[in-house]
Amino acid sequence: MKNKYIKIFIKSFLVIVLLLFSSQINYTNAGGKIYGKSKTVHKEYKKYETCRLKKVEVNIKDGEKDGFKCIFKRQLKGKDVTVFQPTAQCMTSFKCKREIQD
Repeated sequence: MKNKYIKIFIKSFLVIVLLLFSSQINYTNAGGKIYGKSKTVHKEYKKYETCRLKKVEVNIKDGEKDGFKCIFKRQLKGKDVTVFQPTAQCMTSFKCKREIQD
């Protein structure tokens, strides 16, 4: 009698386990779908490079001192970047946009 109940229990346990695994397989094989336009596929990304401080100069406008010029050298090829500001305290480096986008 016990042997009969054990066989029924094992069969029902196997059926439950198989049902659980089959439901997981269906979810993992399902393909995803995106509705509407993707916001990142057609977007152009701007590339940046490091610009490091090259020198600080006094900016003279109409024969008078008009702040300072912080001149930065690009990490890659391109013209130097000039930033005008009222004080001589310039950043040592910052991220600037690349001139030539690859």
